Amino acid sequence: MGRVVFFFLLFCGLMARSQNPVPDSLMVQMDDYEYVQPPDTMLAMLTDSILDYEEFIYWVRINHPVAEIADLEVELARGELRMSRGGFDPLLYGNYRTKDFKDTEYYDALQAGIEIPTWMGISLQAGYEDNQGAFLNPEATVPQSGLINAGISAQLGAGLLMDDRRAALRQAQIGLEAGENQRQIISNQLYFEATSAYFNWSFASRSLTVAEEALELANVRYLGVKESYFLGDVPAIDTVEAYTQVLTRLFNLRESQNYYIESINLASAYIWSDDGNPVSLPPFVRPIWAGDLSSDGIFVPISIDITHPELLKLLFKGQTLDIDRRLASQYILPKIELKYNFLTENVLPAPPNEFFQNNAFFQENYNFGAKVSFPIFVREARGKLGMTKVKIDMVEREVENKRAQLDAKLASTLVKLENLREQINIFEQNVELFQVLLNGERELFRIGESSLFLINARETKLIESRVKYYELMAKEKILLSEVRTIGGLGFP
Repeated sequence: MGRVVFFFLLFCGLMARSQNPVPDSLMVQMDDYEYVQPPDTMLAMLTDSILDYEEFIYWVRINHPVAEIADLEVELARGELRMSRGGFDPLLYGNYRTKDFKDTEYYDALQAGIEIPTWMGISLQAGYEDNQGAFLNPEATVPQSGLINAGISAQLGAGLLMDDRRAALRQAQIGLEAGENQRQIISNQLYFEATSAYFNWSFASRSLTVAEEALELANVRYLGVKESYFLGDVPAIDTVEAYTQVLTRLFNLRESQNYYIESINLASAYIWSDDGNPVSLPPFVRPIWAGDLSSDGIFVPISIDITHPELLKLLFKGQTLDIDRRLASQYILPKIELKYNFLTENVLPAPPNEFFQNNAFFQENYNFGAKVSFPIFVREARGKLGMTKVKIDMVEREVENKRAQLDAKLASTLVKLENLREQINIFEQNVELFQVLLNGERELFRIGESSLFLINARETKLIESRVKYYELMAKEKILLSEVRTIGGLGFP
C-alpha cells in the first residue's frame, strides 16, 4: 500500500511539470555569453556563422602576439648583425690642443684623420698633422705647411685569420639565421596549440548539438509516454522512466554547454584584431566539423630531416662555437702588429705636377713600427681552446640525441595516428549499427514487444557512440598537427 501511495504522489508531481518538463531555470542561455565585438574585417568573415579552420589559422598567423614575437626574434638578430658591422665602420678622428701663457705660444697641435678597417684584418689609415709652438715636443715637429700620412696597420700573428671584430660579425650572421629558425620553432608551436584549441572547440560544438538533440528526443518521448498513460496504454512507472531520461540529458546538456563555453574561450585566445586587441568569438559562430576538413593534401613527414628547426638550432650553436674555436686558436700565436705610413708635406698649396716630381715619399719618407708580445706558457689561450672543443663535442652529441628523440617521437605519433584512423572507421560502423538497433527497438516497442527501458538503453548507446566518434575525428586533426609539429613543419 505504501509503494502505491509513493508512486501516486510521484506521478502527481510529474503531472505538475507536464507543461514544461525542462525547467527554464536549469537551462543555460548561450545568448548570455559575453564577448568583445570583432572589428569589421572579422565580422565580414563571420557572416555565415561558420569560422573555417583556414580562416581561423589565418588570423592566428597574422595577428597573434606570439607570431609577432617570432618576427621580433628576427628583428633582434638583425639589430645584432647591424651592431657587429659597426666594428668595420670607417672612423673619423680629430684632436686639437693649444697652450698660450704670458704672451708665449707653447704649442698649437692639430691631428685629424680617418681609419678604415677591412674584413682581411688590415686597416687603412690617412691623416693630417700640423704642430707649431715654441716649446713643442721635437717628436711632434712637422713642416710649416703640415704633414700628411697614409698607410696601413696589420696583425701578422694572432688576429691574422680571425679577430674579435670578424668573429663578432660572423657570429651575428649566424645569429640572423638562428633568429629566423627560432621564428619557425615558435610558429610551429603556435600552429599546434591553435589547431588543438580549434578542434577541441569543434568537438565541443558537435557534442553540444548531440546533447541538445538528445534532450529534445527525451522531452518528446516523455510527453508521448504521458499521453499514452492517459490513454491507458502504459503504466505510470513508464512516465517516471521517461522523466529520469529528461533530467539525465538535461544534466548532460549543462555539462556540454559548460565545455563549449570553455572551449570557445580557449579558441578566442588565439584571435586578435589588427590593432593588437584580443577578440572573443561571438556565440553564434560555430567551427566546422572535423570530418568536413580533408587531410588528403596535408603533407605528413615520416622521418626527421637534418633541416628540422630543433636540429638547426643546435647546429647554429655549433657554428657559433666553431667561430670561438677559430678565434681561440689565433691567440695561441704571438701578437705581431705592424704599422707603416707614408709621409709628405701638405700638398694642397703645390701644383700637382710639382708634387709628383719633387716628392719621393714612396721611397724614403715614412714611419714604421712593430709590436710583438707572446705569453710564455699560453695557458689562457690553450685552456679556452680546449673548452671550446669540448663544447663543440657536447653540441654534436646533443644533435645526435635530439634527432633520435624526434625520430622516436615521430614514429610513435605516426602509429597513434594510424591506429586512431582505424578506430574512426570502427566507430563509424558502430554508429550506423547502433542506429539500426535503435530503429529496430522502436519498431518492437511500437508493436508492444519491447520496453521504454530498452529504447532508452539503445538511444544512450547511440548518443555515446556519436560523441565518441566526433571526439575521435577531432583528435585525428589534432594528432595530424602534432605529427607536422614534431616533423618541424608547422603551418600548412
